[in-house]
Amino acid sequence: MVPKLAEDYPLEQLSPRAFEQLTVALATQILGPAVEAFGAGPDGGREATYRGSVNWSNTSEVESDIWNGYVVIQAKQKMQPDADPGRNAKWLRDQIESELNDWEDQDKNRGEFPNFIIFVTNVRLSSVAHTGGIDAINRYIEGRYKSSLKERGLRGWKVWHRDQLNSFLSVYGEIRAAFPAMLTAGDIIWRFEALSDQMPSSVQLREMLIEHAEAALLNERWVNFSEAGGDNRESIETVVIDLPVSSGDLSPGFALKTIIQQGERVLRKSYVGDSVQRHIVLTGAPGNGKSTLSKFITQVYRTAFISMTSVTPTIAALISGTTEAEMRLQISRPQNVRWPFRVNLADYADEIGPDGDKSLLRWISEKITRRATENFTPSLLNTWLRVWPWLLVLDGLDEVTMPEVRRRVLDEIELFVEKADQLNADLLVVVTTRPTGYTERVAPKHFRQVDLGYLELSKALEYGTRAIQRRLSSDYERQDSVLANFGKAVRNVNAKRLLKTPLQVLILTYILEKLGTLPADRYQLFWGYFGAVYDREASKQTSLSSLFSRHRTDIVELHERVGLDLQIQAETLGEATSKLPLSQLRQMAVDRMREVGYESPGEAEKISDQIVQAATHRLVLLVADVDETVAFEVRSLQELMAARAIGAGSEAQIRERLLVTAPSPHWRNTWVFVAGRVFSEGSDFQREQIADLVSRIDDVDALPSWLCPVGPELAADILDDGLAVTKPKWEKKFVDIALRTLSGAIPRDVRGMAIGLSTAAEEGDCRTRIRNALKDALASKPSSVAVARLIISEGLLGLAAPFDPGPLPDYVSMLSGWRNDSREEVALGDLLESGLTELEDGYVVDALVSGTLGELNKIRFAVNPESGLWLLQGSHAFEPDQTLHAFDNEKSREIIQLLFGNLEPSQWQAQAVLARKLWPYFTRRPVGDELRSTFSHPPR
Repeated sequence: MVPKLAEDYPLEQLSPRAFEQLTVALATQILGPAVEAFGAGPDGGREATYRGSVNWSNTSEVESDIWNGYVVIQAKQKMQPDADPGRNAKWLRDQIESELNDWEDQDKNRGEFPNFIIFVTNVRLSSVAHTGGIDAINRYIEGRYKSSLKERGLRGWKVWHRDQLNSFLSVYGEIRAAFPAMLTAGDIIWRFEALSDQMPSSVQLREMLIEHAEAALLNERWVNFSEAGGDNRESIETVVIDLPVSSGDLSPGFALKTIIQQGERVLRKSYVGDSVQRHIVLTGAPGNGKSTLSKFITQVYRTAFISMTSVTPTIAALISGTTEAEMRLQISRPQNVRWPFRVNLADYADEIGPDGDKSLLRWISEKITRRATENFTPSLLNTWLRVWPWLLVLDGLDEVTMPEVRRRVLDEIELFVEKADQLNADLLVVVTTRPTGYTERVAPKHFRQVDLGYLELSKALEYGTRAIQRRLSSDYERQDSVLANFGKAVRNVNAKRLLKTPLQVLILTYILEKLGTLPADRYQLFWGYFGAVYDREASKQTSLSSLFSRHRTDIVELHERVGLDLQIQAETLGEATSKLPLSQLRQMAVDRMREVGYESPGEAEKISDQIVQAATHRLVLLVADVDETVAFEVRSLQELMAARAIGAGSEAQIRERLLVTAPSPHWRNTWVFVAGRVFSEGSDFQREQIADLVSRIDDVDALPSWLCPVGPELAADILDDGLAVTKPKWEKKFVDIALRTLSGAIPRDVRGMAIGLSTAAEEGDCRTRIRNALKDALASKPSSVAVARLIISEGLLGLAAPFDPGPLPDYVSMLSGWRNDSREEVALGDLLESGLTELEDGYVVDALVSGTLGELNKIRFAVNPESGLWLLQGSHAFEPDQTLHAFDNEKSREIIQLLFGNLEPSQWQAQAVLARKLWPYFTRRPVGDELRSTFSHPPR
């Protein structure tokens, strides 16, 4: 950009963090590259510092003094500057007075006292000689200087106020270009003109991007209340709520606010450096609202982007509704106007497959082109990425289940982020996934994990009340009745376990509307929902009424078979493509009718057609698509029905099915539903069988339990579900199984372990059990200390524990290869090989073990004498072909275990890292064929 006359830039539209970044950018431009910036958080009164000489005659035609020493730069932004320069001057004087007081107060421990200070502010100060605001500010500082600051070492100061910043921004166009809030209409046109060699005109490009944003805004904003028994759909801004989150390096907050705050920063690599995790992985339990949040955050940014131009009345109404939702949720409209795009990762995975060569950028460009009048090429999109800030939302990583395809998708995400860094793009990527099985961390150098928490009771009440009001908006009498029932229900001691997620709240409100009773646990919540929907349709006077009455068990079994079939399909195809052809659904119904004895010509077919119609047009839990397929609209209902199918059979069949599916994250929610049914409907003998199976699951040879145990995390998930909370005998057994993690391998999902134990800790006996176990672990071996400290750090247990775990080491960096400071390195294979001489007689190192040790040398660690081993960056390309072969061989697997056992206790990170890398290969192997073999009428 070329220099131009100074304009009045909207500096107050920058977020506080972005204003600090602007301050640092200008200081770096004016003072030089030796300026050192400080990150977000407490900075000791410094946005940046500089040590050296500054010749002001080189930066201004009117200033000629020279500084030489330690310079501190401080940003002072007023979010709503006053029109009166006098009031602005008073505000700024108060800010400067506070800062100077803090610098002089030695108890504040601000470190080295500055020789020079630069105050940078967005307020306008009067320049009238002697009486104006800037002179008054300078006289105040001079008075403090003469009285005390000179003795402390201060030698000079400057105040960059609004007019000064306007001049800087007019001259330094590249800095202005990095902050979209500072761009004028002319700047925006310039950005489009920069692309004109690739498009017929810059106007067409702008129209294309706006056109796509408007179309996506209209089409992607819906929430179907049919998911919870309603008959209508609602625009997402009318029902969305913000959800609590936690992150290892941040204070607890809320998801939407966390994302928007991150988006307000300029995230170009040149501005934030290489050591900051700029992007977010948002994890949440089933039904926790990940997709709803991903849709709404995209809508928030779309409305901000579209607001830059004139809009139609329909779009204007959507923008207004989104603004009202932002006010209700107490989130600010983004000032860094990112261009947003949301990707359903299951759709993308389906298109690229395991061997596809379609990049994420090309896939996005094709999606835009479908809604545009011009061909939007990847090259053009790449240029747009370079010149304009983006928000890229990648929803549903957990729905990409096929191992080969999942690795392809993860590779494409990392490649996209790295190419964006090469372009110095201002990009924010948000990935959503379930936490179970999330071991293949997405580029940990770039992404930090933020975990969605469960709803607080007050939030659940707020959300449920809003959902009831929207769903029953035309029936005020019924609305009042259901609201009264809901208000009573949330005061029930069992309600807390049933109001953890938005989906569960929606379903509970529907059950209360239809039945007026509160389910006892999550299994009964979802099963009760199915029953309530079924009874609603059965009670209607239609031609299908008698069918609902006579063939209830057949209709239920059809849903169970479809749920199991689709759950098996989803294991390899992914959720987006796991659909059942209508013709196959009809054949399933025909088979069932023939099984129960309908043998007359055409009789089974006639009843089957009625059952299919009832299932797809009345119950609408199975949703028919335009491509003549059906699928469950709510994934948890599919998992529920699959669970009921797995739990129907002989004792031996059920046990085999549970053994086969236990390690798989894809089957975990289904598995817990099976256990939930047993604990709510089964006998004590069956409950004991479930507890015994969880206790012994790691004795089975399916996985190397010393490396990747299943039992403790399975027990924690059962505890989290609360299904044994009224059965203390078995709850204590599950607590003891979960606590095995303190003496075993590092759990895959530490937060899940903490959540499960925290649910159990609500009971006195279990609380004492857990507290004592944690206390013992903190005095035990280093790996036990690490697990205990990680669990305690989640802050969920609510234990009055008589111990302080102390500051938490950076375990994420230690195990993910994000960063380290040590120079000494060691390869994992060499580390293990040093223990070969200690092997007992009879253990022969064969070719499999030798090949594995060579392969493991691709995993390298930095050696830190104090904290042990830190995984080095570059170890992510490890492909465990030889290692997996060795683990398939009993003798080789035993030797590898012995070699890990020979490591020093302080080197526990070696085993933890290998477990993380092998978990996906062990647990994402499809088990559908094994599962099918246990059924007399196997899924197709």
